[in-house]
Amino acid sequence: MVSTGVINIDKPEGLTSMDVVRRIRKVSNVRRVGHGGTLDPFASGVLPIAIGSATRLLEYMLNGDKAYVAEIELGKSTDTYDKSGICTDTGDPSGVTHNHVTKALKEFEGDILQVPPMFSAIKSNGRKLYELARQGIEIERKARQVSVSGLELIDFKNPFLRIRVLCGKGFYVRSLANDLGNYLGCGGTLMKLRREYSAGFLLEKSHKLWQVEKAYTEGNWKEVTEEPGKCLPDASHIELSQEELIYVSNGREIPAEGKNDPSATGTQVGLAYDENKRLVAVMRLTQDNYEWHPEKVFHS
Repeated sequence: MVSTGVINIDKPEGLTSMDVVRRIRKVSNVRRVGHGGTLDPFASGVLPIAIGSATRLLEYMLNGDKAYVAEIELGKSTDTYDKSGICTDTGDPSGVTHNHVTKALKEFEGDILQVPPMFSAIKSNGRKLYELARQGIEIERKARQVSVSGLELIDFKNPFLRIRVLCGKGFYVRSLANDLGNYLGCGGTLMKLRREYSAGFLLEKSHKLWQVEKAYTEGNWKEVTEEPGKCLPDASHIELSQEELIYVSNGREIPAEGKNDPSATGTQVGLAYDENKRLVAVMRLTQDNYEWHPEKVFHS
């Protein structure tokens, strides 16, 4: 039915990201399906799904920026750092004010070190941390540098607060809830999470899962499926001549000048298209910025 494309799905609460992948595989009858960034089962929002050869672009989506709206309850902590876990401690948040929260959030902006939760898919000696956690085993985790470009307090009605989080790859909003609660001296747990943006995909332009399944069932998959280049929204757009198409298809560089000059966008990555608007390759500038090098070539 369809060989390649990207779908912007609004993942519902209660499903894992892989649940969504499996349902798209079934309805599209395509085996090569993957997602562009895990959302916990209790979370909802933007979950980009790549189909066919577009799965080769997932690494770019995984490395992209993300935006969330999170609801945190102060005064309790859980082993998972969210509402799905077992309560491990309680505290008194009654003395926490709006000003306290605003100041505390400033401490978690910028390039910071964050310890990932035990209940995560990070591996230690070949085993996922959540597998160890379910056995009651907790191991020391190294803090990792993550980037937070913005934390906005939307609403605070003690003990609940709502914040908007703008962050880079590898950031755990659950860890933020736990760390923020500890900083305020009362504990904190993530109660609700909705992803509004992920690597160029917006919530307001997403599709409900049932709508996507209906579209594929009725043969209207083009209405919900976007071209693969959507995975790299900031990339330069390169229109290949016939001669350049031959070069790129064979893994050879082309000059980064004239119509292919990247200076207008300032990005090191480009998307090369043939005359039929078909994506031919992902390109990357060489170190001297004189040529575009084919990083990933898509053969028809």
